Amino acid sequence: MEARRGAESPPRVHRLPRRRARHVVNVCFVNEYFPPFAPGGAEWSLAALAGALAARGHRVTVVTPNWGAPSREEQHGVRIVRFPFPRRLAPGRRPAPAKWLANPFFYLWATIAVCRVAKRERADVIHAQNKHSLIPATVAGRLLGIPVFLTIRDGSIIDAAPMCLHHHDGMPDDCGVRKLWGECSEEYFRLYVRNPRRKLRSKLAFLYLWLDSRLKQRFLRHVDCVIGVSQGILDIYRRSGLLERVRRVEAIYNVPPVAVSPSPTRLAALRDRLDVAGRRIVLYVGKLSPGKGTPDLVAAAREVAASCPEVLFLLVGDGEVDASASWMRRLGPLPNQEVLALYPLAELVVVPSVIPDALSRVILEAMSAGRPVVATRVGGTPELVIDGKTGMLVERGAPGELARAIVALLRDEGLRTVLGAGARRHVAERLRAEDSVDRLLAVYEAARR
Repeated sequence: MEARRGAESPPRVHRLPRRRARHVVNVCFVNEYFPPFAPGGAEWSLAALAGALAARGHRVTVVTPNWGAPSREEQHGVRIVRFPFPRRLAPGRRPAPAKWLANPFFYLWATIAVCRVAKRERADVIHAQNKHSLIPATVAGRLLGIPVFLTIRDGSIIDAAPMCLHHHDGMPDDCGVRKLWGECSEEYFRLYVRNPRRKLRSKLAFLYLWLDSRLKQRFLRHVDCVIGVSQGILDIYRRSGLLERVRRVEAIYNVPPVAVSPSPTRLAALRDRLDVAGRRIVLYVGKLSPGKGTPDLVAAAREVAASCPEVLFLLVGDGEVDASASWMRRLGPLPNQEVLALYPLAELVVVPSVIPDALSRVILEAMSAGRPVVATRVGGTPELVIDGKTGMLVERGAPGELARAIVALLRDEGLRTVLGAGARRHVAERLRAEDSVDRLLAVYEAARR
């Protein structure tokens, strides 16, 4: 998910009904990052889920590398254990280079840490929350005889840099080293690197990460349950042939964010601070990259500005983009609470992803704030954005279609109101935090029998 969060206090959690758990489950979550180190939405989704489980009376521990924070702390009843790690990061959005995580040293060191914590805490389940935590969690679970779960949040186990998912909804049948070296790595270089001096190095790194993803695919077969945050992302893995030998597969949505409702006074102050009085805001939140569709967004924005001169596209996130035009402004990465405060300012939110989003947290945040979303028809997005009811869907890689959808919403206040209300209602009725927690607990209980 998107790299756009900054350093801040722990996120607010849902105040779920205080139903005392009949059977307390001792959960050991494993993830390569945890707030305040949060390169994307996955870390905030984990924090929300862990807090929701703890609010039910379950024992929750998160095991994560120590990028430069207290080795032990507690947030909303969740115990956080950060094991020693040589790399340091500033709190916020920036991830470590992949070489620090996709390597045998990390897998071994993290496995030792997970074993120690899970044994000491007497964990009932070990639940890996992302790709680099899969191997340590699986090995630790097998050594200790504890059920292992994996949550799939993106396509990175298909390939660490899945160029195939720019064009297809699954791994092609002819995927292999020859295609990787001759086609995929060339496209990756053209879209993401572009520096001729780094071409060979980037191609070798691309090959190494592809081999690492093949290793992860082997470990995928040995988890007790794979949980996809949407049916859409599970379908992509099924089409890629990666779930055939998995014992159990479930789709469980992320716990939605707690909506922020600033007062009119705060909204007016925010407009003044951003100097956007009289402008009609279209908001984009996410990494500024080809995979997230920002080149298509820039092209669409040009068309929209020709029809709606008062429009202003606000871009929140890390990456490179030409935002010199009068209708576009880049704010850079912002802390989560500041991002949440921006949604009420926007007339609509745009998510033009090319690579399938499993379940975009940006869409969840926008819908919780009652804002209509224009998004591409990829991954799990159609499970959130119901075309014509909670937002509008367009094809990926189609900036003209994207522009027409944005213009249609900007010109029709009634439609924006209807779609925004439908979005908020959809989250409240179909994506309830308690439902996600109940389903997860049922899966845990089934694995423990």
